[in-house]
Amino acid sequence: MGDDGEEECGVEVSKDDVKEINKLAGRFFTKRVLNVEAVGRTFKPLWKLKGEVKIRDLGDNILVFDFEEGLDMERVLESEPWSYDKHMVAFERVSEIENVPLLEFGRVTFWVQIHNVPERSLTHSTGKLVGKTIGKVLEIADPKDDGAGNEFLRVRVSIDISKPLPRCRKL
Repeated sequence: MGDDGEEECGVEVSKDDVKEINKLAGRFFTKRVLNVEAVGRTFKPLWKLKGEVKIRDLGDNILVFDFEEGLDMERVLESEPWSYDKHMVAFERVSEIENVPLLEFGRVTFWVQIHNVPERSLTHSTGKLVGKTIGKVLEIADPKDDGAGNEFLRVRVSIDISKPLPRCRKL
């Protein structure tokens, strides 16, 4: 009993009982009003989902995608960037629907090709160095397995789309 004579109540929840949250919020950078059914008809076949996905419109061109399978959600993120009707879509992971208005939708992940690199410099470290000038480097493809005849490097970068890329002068 507590000091005031009331019994303390509470339940300890096992971590095994916690439901996995597989939600993405998507901000569609278009001025057009979105049709949830049309978005679903477009993305579902492209995403090749194993499970179902429920789509909810939160207004302001933001949709929440609730994936039955976590691997489906991860595949969607790994396949970024996405566009709809020729407009960029930025995705953010969501734990609570109430937090969606706080999301910035300011980053999108791209695979970029880096060309005109001398063959001796087609290395992981060159990819990281150049990739950092574009955005946050997430992955660098093995130069030996990429490009036709060692012509370029591929780097996966998360780019801040809320501001323009820095302008670089040719050396």
